[in-house]
Amino acid sequence: MDNYWERFKTPFLCFGGFSGVGKTTLLSKLIKKFKDDGVRVGYYKHDSHRFVMDKEGKDTQICAQAGAEIVVINDPRHFAIIGDDNFKKITITHALEQCDCILIEGYKQSPFNKIVFLDKNGDMPISPETPNIKAFIHQGKISNSFDSRLLTFHREDIDPIYDFVKKHFQSCASEVYGAVFVGGQSSRMGRPKFSLEYNGTTEPQRMTKILSNFCEKVVLSARSDLDMGDLPEMIQCERVNDDHTGLGPVGGLATLMSRFPDKAFLITACDLPLLDEESFSHLIKNRNPLKYGTCFIKKGRHGFEPMCAIYEPKFIYPLFEAMSSRELSLSRIIRELPFQHIVIPEGERFRFSNVNHPEEYEAACLKRGIK
Repeated sequence: MDNYWERFKTPFLCFGGFSGVGKTTLLSKLIKKFKDDGVRVGYYKHDSHRFVMDKEGKDTQICAQAGAEIVVINDPRHFAIIGDDNFKKITITHALEQCDCILIEGYKQSPFNKIVFLDKNGDMPISPETPNIKAFIHQGKISNSFDSRLLTFHREDIDPIYDFVKKHFQSCASEVYGAVFVGGQSSRMGRPKFSLEYNGTTEPQRMTKILSNFCEKVVLSARSDLDMGDLPEMIQCERVNDDHTGLGPVGGLATLMSRFPDKAFLITACDLPLLDEESFSHLIKNRNPLKYGTCFIKKGRHGFEPMCAIYEPKFIYPLFEAMSSRELSLSRIIRELPFQHIVIPEGERFRFSNVNHPEEYEAACLKRGIK
């Protein structure tokens, strides 16, 4: 099996078995159910023979025969790419990572997670010692020699199979780390915003305590030249300096996701003092780990709140693409991707107000009940 699958961050599941056992029929039914549930599902077919997708005499076939290594055809509804094997890794991964999950037909001998179809006699098509078999599917007959404690489904049991596959994908969710961003310039405030106190407590202190209720580990994200005194030690929180200077939260998040590539990140900033523990609890409860992330949104496709959001590990790919084109707005990056959106009730929108000026700090103190 192509080894680039090992680096895939979108969960995938192989469906392996001999030809004619009903793999495609089952997969097409699962795809329809995922589609009906609003899940962006990808399908990948492993062909052990040589396939033909182009037609003799067509423009694309003529140019491919002439030596074009990638041929693309596009119409108002869809597109197709036929490429030389040298381009397979980057093309397939870039396309399929945009899905929420991937169903793979084939690769029964692979070391990856798989559901195996028994043959027409109810026997296994591969060794029972093959790793990462999650379940079996039979056609109505199970041989006396078949022995497994794993779940076994009839291939017509679509709903139970779908529930099993969906739960499997959900179980692939990455562990969540938390990050409090403290590195803003604070020029309008006149002093570092991370040092502002509310009832004797700074926001990095309060936020790290809140995030610790939901995250395995919490860090402070800061510019390398930011003098925070003994604050990190005082709150016993690791400080992670930005590797990408001058890029704001985009650079900070890119640093974190590079440092901890298999973790999702729940992030917040030190200038959102009206957020409370319930805000983060609601975010965690509504997290969809199959998307690129989960964020709050005020109305329609406007008003994303990027600094109280969860970013899944695969967000690192579009994040670095955006950085390469100097796109430094997390909100605009989110807008172009399939994120899980949580609508903010009108009466709760005040909680997402930033504190950038002394007057806003005073107003926030009043709303927090601080005189």
